[in-house]
Amino acid sequence: MDDNGSGTLDEYEFTKAINDFGVKLDPKDVATLYKIFDYGGDGEIDFNEFVRVVVGPLNKFRTNICIKAFKQIDYTGDGILSLEDIKKSYNARMHPDVKSGKKSEDEVLLEFLETFEQHHNTIHGTKADG
Repeated sequence: MDDNGSGTLDEYEFTKAINDFGVKLDPKDVATLYKIFDYGGDGEIDFNEFVRVVVGPLNKFRTNICIKAFKQIDYTGDGILSLEDIKKSYNARMHPDVKSGKKSEDEVLLEFLETFEQHHNTIHGTKADG
């Protein structure tokens, strides 16, 4: 599907994928659908844009669960999840790399946190802020 290996779909690749999967749509509808999926408007659809459109916004129940989880992790209650807040919630002792001595608990914790940074930066086009 990603013919040029860019990690995104341009309009040509998106249209080709629609046709390859046998979805019968008018070319105008495919173009409209492409614009909907290209949430950022940069002429490419990345994975996060695709998921955002397919999944949609969180419903009230899921939003409340996220808020509850956030508040539980935010030990200081300041509305910011600091490294210290997360250290109190995330236990890396049983991670295979920690158990084998390959990595420290802090190294595993930082790798865990980097996944959130990467996701945030991909969606918002920002740099890591820790």
